[in-house]
Amino acid sequence: MQRLNQSHLPLPDLQSICDEALSAGALDPRNLRFRVMEYDKASGELLGVPMQDIGFREAVEKTAHLIQKRSACMFCLHPVGFVQ
Repeated sequence: MQRLNQSHLPLPDLQSICDEALSAGALDPRNLRFRVMEYDKASGELLGVPMQDIGFREAVEKTAHLIQKRSACMFCLHPVGFVQ
């Protein structure tokens, strides 16, 4: 099986993510603060929290970079509060 070269993938479309969340009835993610949760893909074990209390744009962009660097892990954005 050929692996995809993930080092040149574009960053996610933040406006599309926001639009999808809003159309599903969710809160606007741009008004929330997040922490990034890192899990082992094979076991599902929580490996850590590489970033805490960051804005939506920063959370998505940094998580996209982590996904490219740590292929044995999966990541989840967990809301922790509202932007003050």
